[in-house]
Amino acid sequence: MRSVDLFDAYLNGQLNAEEKAHFEWRLKNEDVFSKAFEQHKTLLDTLTTYSKRNDLKSQLKQFHAESFGKDAKIISIKQSSFMERFGKTAFIAASTGLVAVVTTIALLSTGGYLLKKQSNEITDLKREVVELKYSQNGIVTAFINQPTKQRYAPANLEGSGFALNNNGFVITSWHTINGADSIFIENKFTERTLAKVMISDPKLDIAVLKIETDTVYKGWNVPFSYSGKPSDLGEKVFTLGFPRKEVVYGEGSLSALSGHLNDTTMYQVSIPVNPGNSGGPVMDEQGNIIGMIRGKLSSAEGTSYAVKISDILNSINSSKTEGLVLNTSKKSLKNLKRVDQIKKVNPYVFNIMVYKEN
Repeated sequence: MRSVDLFDAYLNGQLNAEEKAHFEWRLKNEDVFSKAFEQHKTLLDTLTTYSKRNDLKSQLKQFHAESFGKDAKIISIKQSSFMERFGKTAFIAASTGLVAVVTTIALLSTGGYLLKKQSNEITDLKREVVELKYSQNGIVTAFINQPTKQRYAPANLEGSGFALNNNGFVITSWHTINGADSIFIENKFTERTLAKVMISDPKLDIAVLKIETDTVYKGWNVPFSYSGKPSDLGEKVFTLGFPRKEVVYGEGSLSALSGHLNDTTMYQVSIPVNPGNSGGPVMDEQGNIIGMIRGKLSSAEGTSYAVKISDILNSINSSKTEGLVLNTSKKSLKNLKRVDQIKKVNPYVFNIMVYKEN
C-alpha cells in the first residue's frame, strides 16, 4: 500500500485495530513518517477549503440569478472596486495557488516530492508470502522430491532469526511477528517447530522467541558469541537470512556507526538486503554477533540498518527471563575461513514463519 493510501485509510477509519495500532506507533516513533502524514493532512485541508469556497461561490451565484434574473449584473458599491485596482495581481496569485495545488496532487500520485520524502525511511523487511505461488511450489516439491514430507499451509509473513543460546531461545524482528497467531521456525537442519514470544521490545524492534519442544534444541552448540564492544567504521561484516526459501549470504562493511536519523541504537551497513532478511544476524570477521538486520533505506539500495547487539543485550538482560543467558566469551569461529564459519553458523539461523487470522 502506498503511503498516501495508508494515510487516507487511517483518516477514513478503514484500518483494523492491529493496523491502526502499528500506524500510530510509527507516528510516535518515526519522524519522517509523522511529518509526511502531517503534510498529507495539510494538503487535504487545503483542498477541502478550496472546494468549500467554490461551492459557496456557486451557491451565491445561483441565489443571485434566482432573485434578480440571470442577466442581472453585480455592481460594486465603490466606484473603484478591489478587482479594478488589484484584479490582475489577485488573479495571478490565485492562479499560482491553484497551479501549486494541482502540481502537488500530480506529484503525490506519480511518486513526486512528498512520496520521495516519505520513502526516505526504513523499510521493514518482513516477506509477504504469495499463497498461490508457494502452495504450487510446495506441492510440486513434495510430490517430485519428497513424496512423504508433511505439507504445510504457507505463512502470511516470513523473516529471519537466529539462536541466542543452547536453551532454545531465538531472536527476530518485532515487526515480523507483531500480531501473529502462531509462529514457527525452520531451516534445513531443523524441522518446522512452534515457538512462542517471550520478550517484545517494539521500540528496539526485537522479539525473543522460545522453542516449545525441548527435544528440538537438545544437543545445540551455538558457536557464536555476542560482542558488546563498539565496532569500528569500515569493519567487514556479513549476514545470513531468508529472503528466499533457502538461506542467503551477504557481506559488506559498517558504513556508519549510527542508523536512520542518527539513531545510536543502530549501525548503517552496506549489505544489500531484501524482504525476509529482517532478524538475520550481522557478524564481524571473527564470527561475533554485532547486530541484527532491522531494515533498509527505501530510497537507497545497498543501505541497510542493524540493531546493535549492545542494545539488544541491555533489553534482554533487563527482562530477567529464566534460562536466557548469552555467551559473550566463546570464540569457536575465530580465525576460521568464511566458508567454515558459515557451515557452523547455518544450523542456528532460521526462517521465521508467521501465521495470522484473516
